[in-house]
Amino acid sequence: MSPLLIGVIAYVVITATLTLPFMLRAKAEFKHQGKWSPQTAIMSGVIMHGHFIATLALSWLDRGSLFAPSPIIVAIGTVMFIGGAAVIYLGRYAYGSQQRVYGLLEDELIQHGIYRHTRNPQYVGYAGMFLGAAIIAGSELALASTLFSMAIIHVFITWVEEPHMRRTFGEAFDQYAQKVRRYI
Repeated sequence: MSPLLIGVIAYVVITATLTLPFMLRAKAEFKHQGKWSPQTAIMSGVIMHGHFIATLALSWLDRGSLFAPSPIIVAIGTVMFIGGAAVIYLGRYAYGSQQRVYGLLEDELIQHGIYRHTRNPQYVGYAGMFLGAAIIAGSELALASTLFSMAIIHVFITWVEEPHMRRTFGEAFDQYAQKVRRYI
C-alpha cells in the first residue's frame, strides 16, 4: 500500500472515530438549545464533506481492487453519483436555507419537494454518490468506507435527529414519518 493510501485510510478511521463525540455534542445541543451551535455545524460539515473527499480518494487510489469496471458498470456508477448529487441539491433547495441544512435553524418541518419522497435526501444523496464512486472505480476500500459511513449515518438519524424532530414537531413529525420513508 502506498503511503498516500495509508494516510487516506487513517483519515477515514479518524473521521469515523470523531463521529461519536460529534453525535454526543449534537444530541446535547438539540436537547438543550433546539438547534446546533455554529461549531457543531462546522464539525458536521467537516466530517461529512471530509468523508466524501476521502471516499473519492479511496476510489481513485484503490481502483480495481474489487473488480475491473466495465463501461456498463462505470455508466451505472456515474448515474448513481450524479443522481446522488441531484438528490442532495433537491434536499438543500427544499430546505431553502443553509442554516436549516446545518442544524442552525429548526423552525419548520420540511415536507415539500423531495421531502415528499424521503425524510433524509442529503443522506440518500451522499450514499448514492459514495456508492457511485466505489462502483465506478471497482474499489473494495471505497465500498467498505461507504457501507461503514451509511451505518454511522443511520445511527445518527435514529439516535440524534429523529428524537429531536419528535421533540420539536411532535405529532406533525409522527404523521409525516408514517407517510414518508426514512430513506427511499
